Amino acid sequence: MSAEDAPRVPLEATELTNPPQLLAKLGTDSPIHKVSMPDGMPAWLVTGYREARRALSDPRLARSDKVADPTLKPYLALYNDDFFRHSMVFNDRPDHTRMKKLVSQAFTPRYMENLRPRVQQITDRLLDGIAAAGTAEVVEDLAIPLPNEVICEWFGVPMSDRAEFREYCGIVTGLGEVTDQNDIFQAGRWFDDYLTKLIAQRKETGGEDMISAILSGQEGNATLSDIELRSNIFLMLIGSVETAVNMIANGILALLRNPEQLAALRANPDLVPKAIEEILRVDPPVVTVTYHFAKAEVTIGDVVVQPGEHVAISLTATNYDARDFPEPGKFDLERQTPHLAFSHGIHFCLGAPLARLEGEIFFKSLLARFSDIQLAIPEGDLGWKPSYFVHRLNELPIRFTEASAAAAA
Repeated sequence: MSAEDAPRVPLEATELTNPPQLLAKLGTDSPIHKVSMPDGMPAWLVTGYREARRALSDPRLARSDKVADPTLKPYLALYNDDFFRHSMVFNDRPDHTRMKKLVSQAFTPRYMENLRPRVQQITDRLLDGIAAAGTAEVVEDLAIPLPNEVICEWFGVPMSDRAEFREYCGIVTGLGEVTDQNDIFQAGRWFDDYLTKLIAQRKETGGEDMISAILSGQEGNATLSDIELRSNIFLMLIGSVETAVNMIANGILALLRNPEQLAALRANPDLVPKAIEEILRVDPPVVTVTYHFAKAEVTIGDVVVQPGEHVAISLTATNYDARDFPEPGKFDLERQTPHLAFSHGIHFCLGAPLARLEGEIFFKSLLARFSDIQLAIPEGDLGWKPSYFVHRLNELPIRFTEASAAAAA
């Protein structure tokens, strides 16, 4: 039976964040599958790595829903929202190019290196805070505070606003108290209102933060409307935080599950950048599925996708394609094939350089500071937040020995 003739397979949200479970259900004989997404939306789900790379760069597949079949409209509320739909995520060329040209200045190599000393200072302070206890809860004590502080400082979010900022970040990503989609829309309204005030303040007073830099880039050559400016700043803020939070927590868990690789990193910290890439492949922190709509007929695997049909790409599953990642469940620092955790093509994640910088500094500092890191609870007691936008542990309690104390003993 071809994929086109196969019955539609209903998917659960938890399966989309668990590649082995997802592939066990769908099989690996085909790189594309006829499914119903957790909300019931019909889709072609791409799980093949090579097919996904081609699809992510194929101009016949649009991120905008303008070409979507009308029967899909009930599932696309976010696309119609007055705030969310103005970000790069929901747009294609030429609008995407216009938006990205301005906001990408926030993630240049120069800006990244300028951030390095401050990221190191924040990391050191957080590690100082847990050192004496010999125990920590990674998510709340380390993974959340580091990127939140970095991005809030970088974009000039005042200290007094950061708790509320974090609360609404959680609602948008499905991690907070969400009863229905209206809660997400209300969180979007909060960000819209908040950024309206913050941008107005920067226009009046200026500053050294990234919002001021973006506004400076708009002067005399405005390329973004006011709503596009707010929506894309929101995208940078929330995306940069969530990527790093889950990369740090999921990364520590991955290393604890692979003590030989952990020992290799301790022996050679220069391997940390490779470890970060493998952490991102094994357990992508955000956007486990991306949505696309066919503008014209396009062949993926053995399926001819028709105009208007929905093509979802599972970034988690593609990183487990055994054709390109032999023994995909194995944590291997020597892999050469680039993963798709940050997507590919024009929608490649702008915040990837920041996440990699934070990861490099954090893991090198953690391993230099503490030895004998272990889980403080049985691994079977760990759980995950019910979101398929991000992959977040409920908690990750650890215990450890401070390296200086161990040496003195």
